[in-house]
Amino acid sequence: SSSSVVALCAAAHSNAMSGRTKEATVLLVDVGSRMQEPALWLDEASVKADEPRRHITRKVDIALKLARGVLQHKVFFCPKHDFGIVFFGTAATSNELQTDGYEHVLVAREGRVDQPDIDALRVFIDPPVGGATSDAVNGLIVAIDLLLRQTQNGNYKRTINLLTDGNSATAGDPDLFECVKQLEKIGARLLISLVDSHDTGPWWALANTCSAQAELLPATTLERQVSRCVVPVLQRCKVRLPLEISPNLHIQVGIYTRTIRVAFPTLKRKSRLGKDTPLDAAVPGESKNGGVVVERTFHLADDPDGEEVKKEDSIKGHKYGCSIVPMSEYDEAALMYTCERSLTALGFAPAGSIGPEHNLRQVEAVAADRGDAWAFCAFESLVAAMRTEGRVLIARYSFRKNSPPKMVALVPQHIDGSMGGNNCGVSFLEMQYLPFAEDIREWTCASLPVALPEQHDAVSALVDAMTLEMPGSSLSSCALISGGVAGHSPFQPEDNYSPSLARFYNFLSERAVNPVARVPAPGRELRALIPLAKTTERVQDARLADRLTAAFGLQKVEKKGKLKRFWREAIAEKRKIQSLGEVDTKRIKVETVKKLEKEEDEEKVKAEGSQGIGHVGSSGMALPVGPPPRVHVGSVYPERDFERWLAHKAGGHDVVGIAIEQMCGMINRLAKEGEEFHPKALSCVSTLRRGCVSEGEPAAYNAFVRNLRLGITKYQAQLWEQVRNAALGLITDRELATSTVTAEEARAFLAGETFVAAAGLTSGSSAAPVALCEADLEAMIE
Repeated sequence: SSSSVVALCAAAHSNAMSGRTKEATVLLVDVGSRMQEPALWLDEASVKADEPRRHITRKVDIALKLARGVLQHKVFFCPKHDFGIVFFGTAATSNELQTDGYEHVLVAREGRVDQPDIDALRVFIDPPVGGATSDAVNGLIVAIDLLLRQTQNGNYKRTINLLTDGNSATAGDPDLFECVKQLEKIGARLLISLVDSHDTGPWWALANTCSAQAELLPATTLERQVSRCVVPVLQRCKVRLPLEISPNLHIQVGIYTRTIRVAFPTLKRKSRLGKDTPLDAAVPGESKNGGVVVERTFHLADDPDGEEVKKEDSIKGHKYGCSIVPMSEYDEAALMYTCERSLTALGFAPAGSIGPEHNLRQVEAVAADRGDAWAFCAFESLVAAMRTEGRVLIARYSFRKNSPPKMVALVPQHIDGSMGGNNCGVSFLEMQYLPFAEDIREWTCASLPVALPEQHDAVSALVDAMTLEMPGSSLSSCALISGGVAGHSPFQPEDNYSPSLARFYNFLSERAVNPVARVPAPGRELRALIPLAKTTERVQDARLADRLTAAFGLQKVEKKGKLKRFWREAIAEKRKIQSLGEVDTKRIKVETVKKLEKEEDEEKVKAEGSQGIGHVGSSGMALPVGPPPRVHVGSVYPERDFERWLAHKAGGHDVVGIAIEQMCGMINRLAKEGEEFHPKALSCVSTLRRGCVSEGEPAAYNAFVRNLRLGITKYQAQLWEQVRNAALGLITDRELATSTVTAEEARAFLAGETFVAAAGLTSGSSAAPVALCEADLEAMIE
């Protein structure tokens, strides 16, 4: 067995292929007899909430929970990494080396080391039965053999995660050291996580004295790593460009991202049919991973069922007010802002004038370009001078060509060399995005009054009570997580995770394994958001709420706002009260209107009319024609607005035609809104007919009613039935002499019959109406 492992090691060492390095991880979990013992587990979420609790649970449960967390992190955030699972200390045996005497070792997933999937998560739903004697050396040999067999033909970065306690190996075991040597030959790392930190066994000495390939990874650190719902990012240069200090001084620098924003994943639509389609049978141009392909076609607005408009026959349009301005690709290219990518210094400012509150986006770091010694010396000199003078650099930054330029502040920073094992340390410029003048809003409120001494004291006491930095004695539990540093802050951005994202991905993994799983109640992942218990106690003991209320005179003010009611809601409410099939919309009050508003409008119209008549009579000359009034027939009281504009005779402008046109449009709009608006539309039709008769406009009304009778839409047909039942037909020549519609034609119109005019006159028939000339019409009006 040892010779076969050595042969595989040599093959893996010689088959290093060119190209991008892949990652392969084998998870080695101990489920033996000693792992069935209870252990004291420190809940990290309780530590962050300043309520350290030690939960008594079995070691194997802790190991399986950590292993599932590692696998879940690989599934969601590292899906292209190869992953394998090996259990040792199991009652059953299943591995490639079992004929050589490696018993109680079980390789899951049929001995595969490939991309993690849902089947891998199901392994931890029903883990293999343990309780047998566990031997970490046998597990390591099987894991190394599995890792080499599956990755010998590729360029891999190999890792073995071992989850065990201090009882699975014996100190000074030569086979254990031989396994470490094999790991060194193939360049694989061994990360050892002990579920019981009080019993380290031989693992502490192995990781600290024997080999650099073995590393002791605390279980709490492993839990934090897999709880971060982020994709591991390799620190690469975002862009390389020269920092232009002056026309004669350019320093080659690289820009790196320091902070990123992590949000919930987007819910993309998937097609079940597309997902089940084989890759070789997929249609060219369509998605091959089950995604929904969206295709957009364009047609003319007045001919939606006609021929499709080709892409070359369409251009972009930009909205300008109420109109759309077309812009071709040539105009867009001519008006587009052009610039080269650059980082140009604009000047220096005092360091105190720029703070973190001025930053608008993520934080980036600017460092000297790698491999350029001259750039490194010049950059270090610049940063040192800025730190000595207390200055920040204001620069113009354009990330890529033709992108909108940004104004940034470059703040000098220096990391001590003792932190990274470097004697000289490293310097960089922290980039913060600053707002332009258009992004800043001026403070329009008055200055605050001068604070009283008791107000200062109350706020100071509140700040003191909320201090997170506590004595080292009270942070002994937090020191376990922060590396044993007494007095360490319990909140660190690099160690905290998002409880919402953690809960989301935990439920997502449960739903993937069990389709009927329900969303669990908020658990331990939300304890990190609970306020610190000791901080809450300090605030309550000092009665700070009473002090602040008394010092500032705080009162709870609730604004009682009016709820806007719409016609649809008002009609529904009226029907519930009256239980009627039809509601008179005229009696529904949607808004509170002043009682004298209509009277004031009528008096104003009368005053304007009398003033104009009196002025003409006195001077003998007509008033000059002013600008035309803005005619508007609203949707709340359209009948009142229509009658008001028909009565408007001042100003020298004819508003009757515009009012009739808007009233017709309002009726069509109410008809399209639904059946509950048809009573209101019917009232508007009656008002429109009455107004057209009084103003001598029969042609406009008759044309509208003829169009309504066509019943182009379902709602128009329903409204026409109500109009016909109300006998609001065509305006005849008996009602208005200027109408060309006879009473017989109006009757046939309402009855839905086809009317045919007589070709000639009979002896008993009356003469047909003769069209009046313009002079006769003017005589009738006078």
